[in-house]
Amino acid sequence: MSDKKKISPSEFLRIVGRAFGVSLKVRNPFSLIIGLLGFVMAFWPVLTSRRLAALTDGVVALSEGKGDLNNTIWLFCILALMLVFQVLYTATGNYLSEVDSQKITRYIRRTIIKHSCRVKYKYIENHDDFKQKIDFAKNETGSRVGSSIQSMLSILQGFITVVSIAIALWQVNVWLLLILLLSCVPTVIISNRFQDAEYRQKTTWMTEGVMVMHLFSNGFRPWRMKEIRCFGLYDYLKDVWKSKARIYQKARHELRGKYLGFNIFADILRNGVFIGALLLAGLEIYKNPAIGLGVFMLIFSLSGQFQDVVTNISVKTVRFFEDVTYMRDFFALEQLESEPFDQNAPVLDKLDIVCENVAFAYPGADRNAINGLNVKIKQGEKIAIVGENGSGKSTFVNMLLGFFEPSEGTITADGEQLQSRLTSVRRSISAVFQEFGHYDNTIRENICISDRERKADDEELTAIAEKTGAYEFIKTQPEQFDEMIGSFSKTGNNLSGGQWQKLALTRALYKNKAKMIILDEPTAALDPVAEAKLYRDFAALTGDKTTILISHRLGITSVVDRILVFSEGKIVEDGSHDELMQRNGVYAEMYQAQAQWYQ
Repeated sequence: MSDKKKISPSEFLRIVGRAFGVSLKVRNPFSLIIGLLGFVMAFWPVLTSRRLAALTDGVVALSEGKGDLNNTIWLFCILALMLVFQVLYTATGNYLSEVDSQKITRYIRRTIIKHSCRVKYKYIENHDDFKQKIDFAKNETGSRVGSSIQSMLSILQGFITVVSIAIALWQVNVWLLLILLLSCVPTVIISNRFQDAEYRQKTTWMTEGVMVMHLFSNGFRPWRMKEIRCFGLYDYLKDVWKSKARIYQKARHELRGKYLGFNIFADILRNGVFIGALLLAGLEIYKNPAIGLGVFMLIFSLSGQFQDVVTNISVKTVRFFEDVTYMRDFFALEQLESEPFDQNAPVLDKLDIVCENVAFAYPGADRNAINGLNVKIKQGEKIAIVGENGSGKSTFVNMLLGFFEPSEGTITADGEQLQSRLTSVRRSISAVFQEFGHYDNTIRENICISDRERKADDEELTAIAEKTGAYEFIKTQPEQFDEMIGSFSKTGNNLSGGQWQKLALTRALYKNKAKMIILDEPTAALDPVAEAKLYRDFAALTGDKTTILISHRLGITSVVDRILVFSEGKIVEDGSHDELMQRNGVYAEMYQAQAQWYQ
């Protein structure tokens, strides 16, 4: 989050200019037309009040037998048409405002998705409070950027309305105008202080607010319901959520309660002055009956509107200047480090990886997750990575994919720095992660999204799916590859964990131009029969691709060329299964502990 620091005039203009550009892009063109028409409508209160005053005088004259009936009817029709037009204008503006709100929401979501997909991966791990910043953009800052033009137009139109009403009231009584103006001052001061305090409160308690939402939305997710019911966790989770929510809500209530009394006082003052204005108008008519009852109606109509508009534009002006601070936070997302992306980057012809003296530490960690790592991976090798939890296996693979950058040392891909050709490297690698995607779409889409440029027919898809064992359940689906699957399938057709994992394997193999395939716990959700088949067909599955397997189940190590044993962020053993068993070291101890599984 940005600190609440003073914004220079040049920065203010730059932020507002950018916000206007965004607002122009996302708003409905008709809403801009309505917004410009608002400059005409800014004079509407005075025009309708004068027509009302004239109509009142006409009705009074008719009651005294002195008026012109036709002229009075004409005044009534004009006033009625003006009011109808105002209603239509307001209704149209409200409708377009709702349309704009939906477009702004879509823009915010697109922007958040773009930043989430483009920033360096360390932010996804919540470096520099990235999650809180994204949540703040979603709930607060984005909407203020999108509504910037409407806010400014509304302020300018309100100013015109105030000036036009002030001139009309000035002509009646200058003291009346000054008293009404002064009655709005407390509300303006309170609004200014509240907006400033609200920003500080929202940014200071931002993490707590995100935590409250996280506890509510994630604590009671459907996939946790079995555990919640099994262990009777409802009361526990509810109490944890309530305790955090109570602290957060207390801070919010204290802020709003602090200004409630001031607002009540300001409203009483404004209404008292309004009543005084009516008494003053009555006094003027008493002194000079020739003025007519129409003047009373004019003052009655304009005094309340004057107070409302002055207060409204003052609050909006304060809010707009405060919004610039929020806008700065929104645009600050673009200043975060982004990964390089080259849309035209080619797939590499060969993918030899070399790590030299590589070290890496997670942000804020007091020790390295990877220490002094040196290793070469040649094109076509079949490698298994094993080790205890926390030994650095997944961190190493994440570095090969460019998610993390070494804090020391270098990683090269085919002789060049990996980060300098990151897009090409990723296009040359296919992967199945521990937490693979479940996409609510057709089976075909779930497979083909790994290589959207490739157009494969059902025969090719069948051949790939047969290798992974996925075709066993695909062929039983009513629409086979075109069957909709997932939690939101209309027929409730969700897959089992093992079926989803087979689909993830099929998706990885579909990316046939990849030179390397990374499989992180590829058999975790598979039954023993499917796991044995994967081991048996391993060579046919991976072909000539470089293959890196991460697994706690060491049965897979018998079908690879090379095993890297990790411990405390280092490779402590490197060799084939037979070589490492002969050394009788860390790997041999791990394998013997699992030997009964493979006999």
